Order: sequence, then structure tokens, then C-alpha cells
Amino acid sequence: ITGATIIVVGFAVGRFVLFQPSTDGVGEGVTRSALSPAKERTRLERAVERAPDDPTALAALAALYLSTAIQIEDTSYFGRAEVLLDRIDEVAPDLDRTLIARGVLALSRHRFALALDYGSRVHDRNPAQPDALAVLVDATVELGRYDDATAYLQELLDRRPGLPGYSRASYLRELHGDDAGAIVAMREAGVAGGGTGYALARVGTFVGDLALKRGDLATASAEYTRALERRPGLVFAEYGRARVLAAQGRYDAAIEVLSGTLEQSQLPAAITLLGDLQRLVGRVDDAERSYGLVREAYRSAEKSGEVTDLEVAVFETDHAQDAATLALAVSRARAALEARPDSIHVADAMAWTLVRAGDAAEARPFVDRALRLGASDALLHYHAAVVLEANGELEKARAELAFAFEQNPYFTYLHRSDAAALGARLGVPPPSVWAVPPTR
Repeated sequence: ITGATIIVVGFAVGRFVLFQPSTDGVGEGVTRSALSPAKERTRLERAVERAPDDPTALAALAALYLSTAIQIEDTSYFGRAEVLLDRIDEVAPDLDRTLIARGVLALSRHRFALALDYGSRVHDRNPAQPDALAVLVDATVELGRYDDATAYLQELLDRRPGLPGYSRASYLRELHGDDAGAIVAMREAGVAGGGTGYALARVGTFVGDLALKRGDLATASAEYTRALERRPGLVFAEYGRARVLAAQGRYDAAIEVLSGTLEQSQLPAAITLLGDLQRLVGRVDDAERSYGLVREAYRSAEKSGEVTDLEVAVFETDHAQDAATLALAVSRARAALEARPDSIHVADAMAWTLVRAGDAAEARPFVDRALRLGASDALLHYHAAVVLEANGELEKARAELAFAFEQNPYFTYLHRSDAAALGARLGVPPPSVWAVPPTR
């Protein structure tokens, strides 16, 4: 695996599917919508060759490289974009378009404070710039500054209601526990249009994710199928399809789908699920190889400039087999906390790593911080139940575990035996679907 084939995608990149830069007026008067992505790149590359110091041509090509990197999951295009942005700053420093592109690049690398800085610089002098507002929404959400994110989102919706704003509104609703509202907003994003086939396929994938999060397998499956019709091979939709198959107990079929995604992408979440399912069906050696690929993916991502402390902390906590690995996970979680102290997902990671490392008392305050918005993520509530039980708060632990089981019985495969044992201690029966034998 090389850094050129990996993107560790979090919310910021995932919801920035709408970074569809305008390239009109750059060479030959051909509009971007009239050309295929490959031909559009060729056109803009030729425009830059003819005018290597033209900031308009350079900015258009840099923006297209960024959207290409996100869509085809090739981080080499991030590097190409950065080279062009540096060249623009040499001939025409501090342009809005350049700062917005740098903001998108920072988001893609999970450098959210830096993205916030770039977006703020544009917004301060040009409050009506909608792309800067989109950067600000994503950056503040990931930093855990949810009130700021809501305010920026309202500005975005007031100035440009459409796919960018509605998709972000969906995520903020989801974070606050309004899953039904999140689905409505995401469907509105799709209806609003203005997106490429890729963007609309990603919107459909998000709807599938929301449905699956609520245990609605039929809706999730239909949405992933439609997304794949719009964008064949879309790894996020294939990953979703595999999760549906796993939820149906069709583990071998899910493993086959996930194995197929390795040919085009090294999405860590997909490889992690592959390893977990391989372990579940007794393919222990294969599982360890998959986990090795995950670790290599994160190392390569970090070499290309991405920050992966949160993701590494959670992965290593889940899969640690010794105290040293748990200590590493705690260290990475603390690094994420330093960078993003207000994020509910970082708080959840801190609670989980600390309790698994044996420090339930220190983990306890992070549970309240992780649950403060009312997010309904079943895994988050399961983690809370584990911490609460370890601190002797049995009634609260019982309520959190019951919520997790009811919200989404498919929230974990790796921790099913531990969750069932916790349920036995607390008097919470496991989901009935856990008793259904798998379909080979």
C-alpha cells in the first residue's frame, strides 16, 4: 500500500462531496459540465502549460485535483494540488479561492484547526462566500464547536440552500439524536440537486448509512444499490452493502464484497470490518493480515500528511492484545483530545481507551462529554455502558446497554460476546437477531 492509494475519510471529507469548483473561463471557453473528468483535467493542465503563472488557471486545476483526490481516493492529487496552490501564492498571494482550496486540503488531512483558520480568513472579508462557509461548518463540527457549526450552517443555508447545506444539516441533526430529521435533510440534499453523479451517489450512501444505523436493513440496502447504479464501484456504497450482508448473517458474502474493495481502495473502516468478520468465522490468520493492512494504511496516511490519532486510538483499543498496545491507544487518544477537546467522538474514544486500559475512574467524565448532544450511535452508548458498569453505576449502565441493543443490533461483531456477557450481568437480553445462525 502506498500513500497515493489511501484516503482516511472522516466526516469532513465525506460531506465535502460538493467541492465542485467552477472552472469556466479557463481555456477554450469550454464549460466543465460538457467534459468528462479526465478530459477536464487534460484541458486545465494544458491551460496551465500555456499560462504557468495565471492564478485563475492554476486555481481551477488545483480545485479539480482536490475533488479528484476525494472522488477516486488517490492522495497523490492532494500533493499535486498543494504544489499548484504554492505557485499561486507566489504570483498572487492570499486569494479567496486559494484559501478555500487550502481549507479543503486541511479538512481532507484532518487538520481541522488549520481548515478553520483558512475558512475564517475568507469569511471575515467576504461573508457571502458559500464555499468558505462550508469549510467552516465542517471544521467546527470536527472540532466539537457545535454551536458555531450551527451558526455557520444557517448562514450557508440562507445564502445557498442546496446540496452542500442540506447534507451538513443532516449531520448536525444526526449528532443531536434526530436521526429521522437527518434522513429528511439528506433526502432534501439529493432532491436539491446541483451535484455530480458522484455527489448524488454519496448522498444516497449517507441515507443508507443513516438507515443502517437505525437497523433498517431494507432501506439501507436499497439506498446502497441506487448509489452503486449512479457510481459503480463506489467504495463507500460497497462498504455499506457489505455491512447489510453481515447484518443479515451472510458473513461469507460480506467478506467477498469487502475483499473486492481492496482492489480499488484501502478504506480502513472497510478493512477493519473485513478482519472482524474473518475472525468471527474462524479465519484468524486472514483477520490478522487484514488488521496489518489497516495499520499500514494509517501509517501511509500519516506519511502523506493526514492526522489519524482518533482513528488509530479506537482501532488499537478494539484490537489490542497486550498492555503496550493499549498504552499506545491511550496516548493517541490524548493527542486527539489535545487537538479536538470538544469533540464528542474524541470524548468517546478517551472513555473507551481508558476503560479498556483499566482506568475506569478517569474514563467516567468522558462518558458525559460524549453523550452530551444526545447522539444515538449504538456503539457510543455501548462504550458508555461498559464505563458505567466499571464504575458501579449499574442502573445507568443498564439503560445505556438497552438503548444500544434496541437502537441498532448490528452495531458490532467484534464485541458481541463481551456485550452479551455485559448484558447477562446487567439483566439486559441481547438482540434476538444475535441468535439467528449465519447463512453461508
